[in-house]
Amino acid sequence: MEMNGMERLFEEAKDSLFLIKENNCIKRNKAAAELEAAYPFPLEKILEIARGEGCMLHSTMEKCLDCEVRSDWDQAAFPFVLENKAGEQEQFSGSYTMIDHKMALLSIRRVAVQNRLQQVIQNKRLIEYVNQAHENERRAISQELHDGIAQSIYSLMLETRQLKWCEQLAELPSKLQKIDEDFVALLGEVKQLAVDLRPAALDDLGLIPAIEALLHRLTEATGVEIHFIPMIENKRFVESIEVITYRVLQESVMNSVKHADVNELWVTLSEQENHLVLTVRDHGKGFDLQKVNGHSHGLGLLHMQERAESIGGHLGIQSEEMEGTTVTLHLPMSYLAKRASSSEKR
Repeated sequence: MEMNGMERLFEEAKDSLFLIKENNCIKRNKAAAELEAAYPFPLEKILEIARGEGCMLHSTMEKCLDCEVRSDWDQAAFPFVLENKAGEQEQFSGSYTMIDHKMALLSIRRVAVQNRLQQVIQNKRLIEYVNQAHENERRAISQELHDGIAQSIYSLMLETRQLKWCEQLAELPSKLQKIDEDFVALLGEVKQLAVDLRPAALDDLGLIPAIEALLHRLTEATGVEIHFIPMIENKRFVESIEVITYRVLQESVMNSVKHADVNELWVTLSEQENHLVLTVRDHGKGFDLQKVNGHSHGLGLLHMQERAESIGGHLGIQSEEMEGTTVTLHLPMSYLAKRASSSEKR
């Protein structure tokens, strides 16, 4: 019997299509049959993932618990991995759509090779950037220790030794005063190095005081006037929220200072729909987002984005040439509270 138009469309579709009724496949197209032949897999496991009874990390609800993957699940496009007969793994994307209260359509397609390649390239660039950033930090710390602190200690050592040959006792108090002042300056260098590595204010006082201290130091060092407007009360957040907000702010401000040619910056911190929201805005040169990819500036933006996404957040960047740039960071506080609560229960 000749197929009608809808049947032909179903049969010749490039996606693997499974018509599901009461948890059983009642019809599959040609692509689905070829998929099952190449990748032997239990269809019920894919259906569990599609219905939210498990995820790509855990096969059942009991194992999944409050898994962050499942909490953000989308039946319209969920990822999973299948293994072929040779033991090689491939990434797939599934879609599960209810037709009526008994019937559903499961669609499966292989993730495009180009998409995977782009992801690999992006990850490689990010790893290279992070490694280079770490190496630059080590180089800067090494140079600071050698040229700054080590030289200061050597000078103090010589001054202290000279006291043994001081024949004029009247000069001793002034020389001791000079040594004392040099020790104070050295202590200041050590403290500044410690602040650069990990701001004590972030641990001791919280996010807002740490931001105020950071912006004050940057204003003194660069001459750029930075207006900070906290629209929330000073309170503590989950550590990962505070650290990521602080580091994204630090990099955003330095990007504006280095590249935007500005005299003023505006920074706000607020809460919106259970998200902590940081914005950094300038009216400088701006840039074309497409053109910075692959350069250090673009990798810096990518690094900030990866920081945000690591805890379920989002980084938005709006910029136009000669119109300025706005960086907006959204971090979900409820998500992290849930993660913390789940960890405590376990």
